[in-house]
Amino acid sequence: MDIKKITITKKQFDLLPEKEKVFFVQLGHLQNEINTLTKLLLFSKSGSETEVTKKAYTMQESLIARVSIGKLHEGWELLQKSFFGSGLSKKYEPKLPLQGQKPLKALKQYFGGKNLISDIRNNFSFHNPSLDEIKKQIRAIPGDTEFQLFLGKDYATTNYYMAEEIVLNAMLNYVKKTSLQDAMNEIFRDLAEVSGWFIGFSGYCMVVLLDEFMGPDKLKMETIEVESQGKVKDITIPFFVEN
Repeated sequence: MDIKKITITKKQFDLLPEKEKVFFVQLGHLQNEINTLTKLLLFSKSGSETEVTKKAYTMQESLIARVSIGKLHEGWELLQKSFFGSGLSKKYEPKLPLQGQKPLKALKQYFGGKNLISDIRNNFSFHNPSLDEIKKQIRAIPGDTEFQLFLGKDYATTNYYMAEEIVLNAMLNYVKKTSLQDAMNEIFRDLAEVSGWFIGFSGYCMVVLLDEFMGPDKLKMETIEVESQGKVKDITIPFFVEN
């Protein structure tokens, strides 16, 4: 596959004022985090029908989703401080092409009110679930429920699924849906949409910052060939691995 390699010298980068340089780095870092976590989330799915394997992948998927949600919330905090709060938005938002303005507008609308990303982040992603949340969930579990723990020969193949199931159900209570599957679908829908908005805005904003001070014609760009490492649908994160 073809990859575009862009080289920016330190002298060129120093043409940007300090606030713009810092924000440029922050946007690139944010996109790397979102891209990597999105791929990990896709790789955490499995088509296995075996109970132990399905529950191992459900646990992995739930964990990666919570980390991804936390990072998206932190991405909005980054824009609040480094783009809107710094005054950069007044100068560069009008210069964004329509493809960059539309996702920014969507982000403003989404985070401007009560939203699922912030609710889950504040209660589950970067914080352990509260005692009250866990107590409430345990009390709601029917008395004939059976839980599973899967103990491997080592920690790498051990899955305390009981704990994940209780936390996952507590998390899904924040989604006003009648079934767990509908709740999960809504969480992943928000994850996909908000991730796309961040990527769309960030990429175009980085281009605008570079164009403002050096112009694209001054950047060294070359096309390099990289060997494909597989198709997304064919890759999964292994759980049952041997040392």
